[in-house]
Parts: sequence; C-alpha cells; structure tokens
Amino acid sequence: MDKLSCTISFIKYSKSVFHRAGYHKPRLVNPLSIFINLLVVQALSVGSVFAQDQDLGFNRGASNSDYVRGVVAARDTAVISSSINGSMIKAIPFSDGEAFKKGDILVRFDCTRSEAEAKAAWAAAHALETTLNSNLELDQYGAIGKNDVLISEANLNRAQSEAAALDAAIKDCIIKAPYSGKVVERFSSLAESPTTGTPLIKIHRESNLELKLIVPSNWLSWLTPGTPFSIKIDENGKTHKAKVLRIGATVDPVSKTIRVIGRFDGIPKNTLPGMSGYASFTPVEQN
Repeated sequence: MDKLSCTISFIKYSKSVFHRAGYHKPRLVNPLSIFINLLVVQALSVGSVFAQDQDLGFNRGASNSDYVRGVVAARDTAVISSSINGSMIKAIPFSDGEAFKKGDILVRFDCTRSEAEAKAAWAAAHALETTLNSNLELDQYGAIGKNDVLISEANLNRAQSEAAALDAAIKDCIIKAPYSGKVVERFSSLAESPTTGTPLIKIHRESNLELKLIVPSNWLSWLTPGTPFSIKIDENGKTHKAKVLRIGATVDPVSKTIRVIGRFDGIPKNTLPGMSGYASFTPVEQN
C-alpha cells in the first residue's frame, strides 16, 4: 500500500468516525482514536517505502552491511554467424554445454566447390603470368608494343586478386574457437545450408566472469572502483569475495540507481553465468 492509498483510507475512515460521532450534533470525537489512526497511517507509509526498497533488491543487515542483488555474467560472449551463403554444414562437433579449447573447430562447411573454383582461378593466373613473361621477353627485342605488356600485367594482377578472394572465402569455411570456453546454445545442425548472417552457435568464456549489480545512487559517496564486497550465490550457497571493477556512466533518474560491475577474486568453482545472489557491502564510513 502506497502513501496515497493510505491517505485516502484515512480520510474515508475519518469521515465515518465523524458521521458516527454525529458532527452536526454537539458531541465530541475521542482525540485518542484520531491519534491512533494517525500512527497507523504513518506505520503503513513506512512499510510501503520499505517494501519498495525490497522490490529493488536493497536491504540492510543486522551488521550495518548494505545488500543488493547481483547476477553472474560472462564478459566474453559471442554469437557466431555464417559469413558464406548456401554452403552445407559438414561438421558442428560441439553441443550445448560442451567445453572447447582455443583453436578447436566449431563449425566446418562443405566448400568443395569453392576449393575447386580457387584452384581454377590460380591456374588461370599462372597462365597469365606465363603470357606476361613471354611479352616481357619480346619487349626486349622490340617485337611487341608497350601497351600489350601493360595489358598482360593488368590481367595477371586481376586474376591473382580473384584467386586470393576465393582463398579468403575458403578460410570462412572453417570457424575456429577464438578462446577456450563453453557452448551456450547451438542454433544450427548438421547438413543445414544457412544464408549469410545466420546465427550458428553462441559461446562464452567461463574464466572471465563478472558481477552485474544495481545499487542506490547515494552509494556513490563512498563506492569506488576497487571497493571490496562479498556475494553469496543462491544456487550453490557459496560465498565469494569480489571487488568493484567499473561504475556505470549514468544514474537512472527515476529509480535513483546506478549499474555497477564487479569481478571475483580468483576463478570461482561451480559458478555459472546467470546465477545470482545477495552482494554485501560495508560502507567506508562504517569501517
């Protein structure tokens, strides 16, 4: 119940009291009754504010420590998409939850046709290189025009560029892991032929976890990067030490809160992104 609802209820109650007391008659209303009702309204208002703080995840413990809710998140998360069009997925060895190492193949496409086109392009470039060398020899004896030599050189450069572009496309046929981590979700399956830009697999690095918290903006009077705190994870009941890594750039003017990013001291075991818990801070002035 908010303050407005409490006030309306008190007005209605007061009207009923005066009506029962017969305000048009020379009878007195018991002042003790009105005083008690005022105390009730004040208690309900304080309770409303306390409930709102609980909804935001703010609380204060018996040891004068301030508590907020925190969520574990992976700093490095990537959704890998297809950069080639129409090629069939030949292998996608890792499934949801499986771990991989840096350099492991996450997705392999069937690029047999592209590889053959690249070989043909390099063969054509080699033929044009032979033509250019012959024209250079003829040019030494004045048996060919300068323009013919320049045209042969330009044709060779174009052919080599086309072959190099095909080689670059073939490299996209194999997607390797940029770091060691786990598969969060796999969006594609074997034998599918996704189009360019289609999400294939989502991964994250487990060894680089962060804590995301929303704290009251008035904590900025003492909260700074490096401020220590502890967090108890709901899912496994373990308590970990952490420090404030970064403080958000803006304050929410409505809720009077600001985003804070923390980092564990060390690598916590059996702690996964998405877990949450209560983070405990001790303001500097209370130390």
